Amino acid sequence: MPYAVDATLREALRRAGLPAQGPMARLLALLRGDAETHFTAAAAARMAAAAGIAAPPTEVARLLDTLADHGLLGRLPSPGGEAVFDTVPEPHSHLVYEETAQTVDLHVSPETLLALLRQALAERPGEVEVMVRLRRPATPEPRRA
Repeated sequence: MPYAVDATLREALRRAGLPAQGPMARLLALLRGDAETHFTAAAAARMAAAAGIAAPPTEVARLLDTLADHGLLGRLPSPGGEAVFDTVPEPHSHLVYEETAQTVDLHVSPETLLALLRQALAERPGEVEVMVRLRRPATPEPRRA
C-alpha cells in the first residue's frame, strides 16, 4: 500500500528542490511515519518493499542519500560501517549501544549531556568511545524581495 504524502512533507521536499511525488516522497513519508527514527539502508529497503514501494535496495539507498544530502534525513556513522539514517535531521546527540546495534536520540541540554557522559565513563571504564561531529554551518535561505 503506497504511503500518502501530506502537504507539510510535500512542501519540505519542494523547498529542498526534490520531487514531491513518486518513490522518494513515499519513502520519506513511510520512514517519518514509523516509530523507529534510526535505520540502515537495508532496513529501509525492507520497509519500502513491505509497504509496496517499488524500488530495489540500491535505489532505496540512493534515495536515502539524496534525502540526507538535502537535509531531510540525518546520516550518522555507525560502528558497523553502514550508515544509519535518522528521520530527525536537526542536530542532536545520540547514544549508540554496540551490543544491540541500538541508536537512541538524546534531546538534552549540554549540562545533561555532560552528566550522562560522566555517568557512562564511571560505570563502564574503558568501554566508552566519544565522537564529536562538528557539522557544516547551515546555508541561509536566500532573501525574498
